[in-house]
Parts: sequence; C-alpha cells; structure tokens
Amino acid sequence: MLRRFRHYISRWSLLLLLSEFVTAIAAFYLGVNARFMSDGRPLDEIHEDFLLLRAVFFACVLLISMAATGRYQRLMEDGFIDESLRVALSFVLCIVALGLFFYVFPSLFIGRGAFALVLIFSFLAFLIIRKVFYDHLLDLRHLKRRIAVFGAGENACLIANLALKTPSNFQVVGYWPVDGEVSHIKPSDICDKEQDFVQWVKNSRIDEIVIAQDGKFPKHFMQDILDSKSDGVLIVDLLSFFERESSLINMDILDPEWWIHESHGVDQGSGQEIFKKIFDIFWSVVFLGTTLPLMIVTSLAIMIESRGRGPIFYFQKRVGFNGRIFEVMKFRSMRTDAEQDGVARWAQQDDKRITLVGSFIRKTRLDELPQFLNVLRGEMSFIGPRPERPVFVKQLKEKIPYYSERLRVKPGITGWAQVRYGYGSSEHDAAEKLKYDLYYVKNHGIFLDLLVLIYSVEVVLFGSGASGPREDDQSTLL
Repeated sequence: MLRRFRHYISRWSLLLLLSEFVTAIAAFYLGVNARFMSDGRPLDEIHEDFLLLRAVFFACVLLISMAATGRYQRLMEDGFIDESLRVALSFVLCIVALGLFFYVFPSLFIGRGAFALVLIFSFLAFLIIRKVFYDHLLDLRHLKRRIAVFGAGENACLIANLALKTPSNFQVVGYWPVDGEVSHIKPSDICDKEQDFVQWVKNSRIDEIVIAQDGKFPKHFMQDILDSKSDGVLIVDLLSFFERESSLINMDILDPEWWIHESHGVDQGSGQEIFKKIFDIFWSVVFLGTTLPLMIVTSLAIMIESRGRGPIFYFQKRVGFNGRIFEVMKFRSMRTDAEQDGVARWAQQDDKRITLVGSFIRKTRLDELPQFLNVLRGEMSFIGPRPERPVFVKQLKEKIPYYSERLRVKPGITGWAQVRYGYGSSEHDAAEKLKYDLYYVKNHGIFLDLLVLIYSVEVVLFGSGASGPREDDQSTLL
C-alpha cells in the first residue's frame, strides 16, 4: 500500500489505474488516426492543436467515470459479464460528462466519427486489461507484501482474521511468539523461536513487521527490530496497519496517546479551511443548479403521494461542528406521524414509517439534496461525518468512546462512513460507522474529499450504502 495525500492506495490498484490511463491516451490517438487515415493526411495535421491535452482530458474523465461506478473499488466481483456491464455503464457516464464539456468548450471536440472509434478502442482495451489483471495478476503472491507479525496473541489474531478476507494486499509469512502471551494462532503458522529473528526475517524476504504483541514490548527484542529496520524492513504498529488495510480506525485497540499524536486532520490550518470552504461552495452551487429539475420532480412526487396534506421539506435539529445545534433540511421521506409520541427512533431497514416515495429518495439519496443550502449557510460541509440528532449524540457519547471526536470537523451531506458502511439504524451501527468517521477526521483533505465525492456517485447509481453496511468493506482498492 502506498500513502498519498493521507490516504492509502494499494499497489496493484494503482498499477491498474495507470495502465488504463495510458491505454485511454493510446486509444485516443489510435481512434483519431484511424478516422482520418483515409484522408491521406498525417496525424500531426489533424487536430494538431492540443491533441495531447485532449487525450489526457479524455483519459481523466473516463477514469473518474470508472471510479464512480466502483471499478477501482472492486474488480470482477460477480464475473466477467457483470464487469463488462459495469465498464459499459462507466463509458455511458463518460459520454454524458464529455457531452457537457464539449457543449461548454466546443474546441475540445474531435468529431463524432473519431470520438466513436476512441470509445470503441478504449472499451475493448479496458476489458482485456481487466481480464488479464483478474486471471494473471490479482492473486499473484509477488504483488502482495510479505509481512511478519510480532506476537501470536489476541492482537495477532485480529490480523489473521483480516487476512482471511479477500482481496487482501498482504501475505502473513509467520507469527513470532512473545513470552508470557497466550497463543491464539494455529501452531503451524507460529515461527520457531529458537532461530535468530533477524536472520529469519532476511531468509523469509519479509517486507514489513507488524508490532502486535498483547502486552508491553519486550526490550530485549528492540535491537533485533532495529536491525531489521536498518535492512530496509518497514516497521508498523497494529493501529496503523489496520488503518492502512481497512481504511478505518480500529477502536477496539485504539490508544489515546496514539490518537493524540496521529490525528493530524484535527488541525488543518487556515489555508486548508479556506480551500475546503471554496470546495464546499463550488460543488454546492454546481449540484444545486444541475439537480434543480430533480428537486422539483421530488417535491411534486411527495405532494402527490400525501395529497397535499403534508410538508414537502423536513426540518430537524442536528449536532454540528464542536457540538453546535442547527436545523438540517431534507425532503420528507416518512409519514407526518412518524414520531407523534415525541420519542426519537433510529430509522430501520424496511421501516414502515417510510413512504413509497420516501423509500426511493432515501435509496438514491435525493432526500439529501436540500442540505446544499445548509452547506451554503456554513452549517455543514459537502464531505464529512453525517450529523446526528442531539438525543442520539448524548446517548452515543456516553456509550461509545471517542464518539465526540467526530464533532471536530463539520458534518457533511456525504462522507467516508456513508460510502463505506451506509445508513445506521442502531448503536452498533453508530459504533461501526465511527471507525470510518475517525479515519476521515484523521486524514481528511482535498484528495479524500474527492474520493468520497466520486464514490458517492456509485451509491446513488446502485443504492449501495443506502440501507446498511457493505459486505465487501475489505475490497476497496483506492
């Protein structure tokens, strides 16, 4: 895994992305050349102005469209046919996006014939690349980091359980037992303590050592660990390992001192705050403008279903940045008597209080659109942890450690927990979502915000994350 802009990216997914980026540029040149070959003119005379820039622009839009349909989060999860359909949908999104850009910037257009050939060549090449990756590269052992786990107790067992989930980006070569520790690892996976630790690391071609003993670190092993570090082996603590591999903060083993030292996102600085504000305003204005027809249709649908007897919008008090209370604005998705007794309740899956229109707009996240006004008022951010009701926040802060840490950033319309976990309907869900919220608090920046924005498109298109946890959390690649 490579850490870029405070976020981890697996090496093989980066290789796939770069391969398809280069392929898209090559397909662009090939399509333009094939279209005008019959004219007998050399390529440098055809669209000679900014041809490379146009090719790079096409490749970027295409790759963003692929990410928006989950093609860099998961690969071949339901077979090659399903993958082909998802890739085809990505190309449809790309065509729509490019159509809008061509309308605004007509100089970018290369002609319908050339553009059609570019799309055909790109589509076929992408399918070939993905088939090769899946059949010959995805599971090759040399693409996975070889790690040694220092410890064989409960903490080490957490890594063993994580390694069982696929796809994983690492291979556990062995577990080095520590004196006084109760083993929770299969005997066949435990290393022989009689051998020299440093030499075993060298002979086993270990790339990384994860410090995962249950008790205090044995001081007599410090020299061996440092010797291995001098030999180029990466040394990583257990919390950082889980953060990297799962894109969350494992609260079961979270140490307050670690959080104090590592929570860099808590203090972003004035420059980052200004940039974040510009990001929020820009995208809010863009989405308010482009989704206005959808908002009008949604309003009419709610009005027709309730026969004009209920409100279209729903206002509810929520807890925002640093615990400040504000009123969030949403399209009404429940019956008007949903909480007529005044008792706040979690929204459940298949909740009978949700109307027919409400069920649809919740799955597609259309009910969230009015919150762009909350963003423009400065009460929310475009990306961030979802704001909860005061009564739930009070309960959760008492029962879940570190829950108040999610209030150190502005709440958002969508967030890392929403694209990775989905709607929560219980205290257990709140605890699980907090793992992702803490990851965002620790690492948030423009790169992670853009990733959340792209992944949110997949949520809207396929309804993933709208009603519960994803079953494939470990399959995220970017």
